[in-house]
Amino acid sequence: MSNRPRELFEGCVTTGEARIHKSLSRQLMDVIDAAPIFCEDSVAISEHGRRSSGCMTTLFDIDVEAQARALLEFDRAPVSLGLYPLVRTQHDRIILTGMGGSHFAALPSWRRLVSRGRAAWWIDAGRLLESPELVTPDSLLVVTSRSGMSGEAVALVEKFHGASRPAAIVAITDDLNSPLALAADCEVLLRSQSSGSAKGFLNALAAHDYLASMILSEDNDDVASTARIVASVRNLNGLGNVARDVAANPQMRMAYIGFREHAATSLYAGLLTKEVTGMGISTEGHIGGQFCHGPLQRADENLTAIVFGGRDPIANAASGRLAANLVAAGSTVIVVGDTGVAGAIDIRSPAVHVSGQVAHGVVVAEHFVSALAAQASSGAR
Repeated sequence: MSNRPRELFEGCVTTGEARIHKSLSRQLMDVIDAAPIFCEDSVAISEHGRRSSGCMTTLFDIDVEAQARALLEFDRAPVSLGLYPLVRTQHDRIILTGMGGSHFAALPSWRRLVSRGRAAWWIDAGRLLESPELVTPDSLLVVTSRSGMSGEAVALVEKFHGASRPAAIVAITDDLNSPLALAADCEVLLRSQSSGSAKGFLNALAAHDYLASMILSEDNDDVASTARIVASVRNLNGLGNVARDVAANPQMRMAYIGFREHAATSLYAGLLTKEVTGMGISTEGHIGGQFCHGPLQRADENLTAIVFGGRDPIANAASGRLAANLVAAGSTVIVVGDTGVAGAIDIRSPAVHVSGQVAHGVVVAEHFVSALAAQASSGAR
């Protein structure tokens, strides 16, 4: 890494060899429409093939093209000129907070910061309100709320004033005029209103990756390639059948388990299932090995589990062992990663950077949850 002074200007932040890109040519927008569509076995088919083969059936109101375009809109937007000096100042700790899906989106970046030796905390705003002493005058406080109006998030930033206020408060939000943005020292705008997603989760993941990259003076993952992955995952064979079986069994339980960065996906999927389906299915999102302490012992034929591991060798080894144990217990298992498990449905993670792998898992989860919602709306349960 070069020690040359960083240059900040609209469109790009440069540090010698490292570049955090914030602009794309219009040609990249056209790539979305031409992106291949991947089915369960990772075989690309054309738009014509998708229509004729029946690989994709519209089960829900999700628009992957719109989500991809929203990612590109975020990537093309200019950098706030006040952001760099705030986050690059030496802080005694970095605190990432929020509620629900907004909070879960910070988990991969928290892992990254900790792996680089930074003193970083990932704690939801409700818990932080109960222990505000964690925030020191030298802290960098990053608060995420898509609406900018989350009760806990707003109460938290409004709690600090005078000597108790942290060195910097950065808001990650869609609304520049929200209470959260107005109370913060600077903001990162998600620009996800056009995504068609109730959560704007993919843009929140990209925003956190961008911010962590700025803090660490590292490259962020290429958002354009993430957008192409998102646009390509239109639907996946087999998910509809599993969703139908879940809906037909009143005793069925759902578990989403994510390893390493993919824990953000499992937590988000668990929350989304509860909020969207309205089916009363017992559903939980789990962080990796936590599932092995208790829930695994209760696994049986009335459990459907989706395991997210991406292409990380450590995560795949752990997810493979877990999936094999679940299959042996009689559970229905879907593995999103790079490991094949006999008896499980295998959805291969793409060979791209970590952000693209996580985004792929998120879209797979959204398709499955929406398939469940379609079953609920048809009265299958």
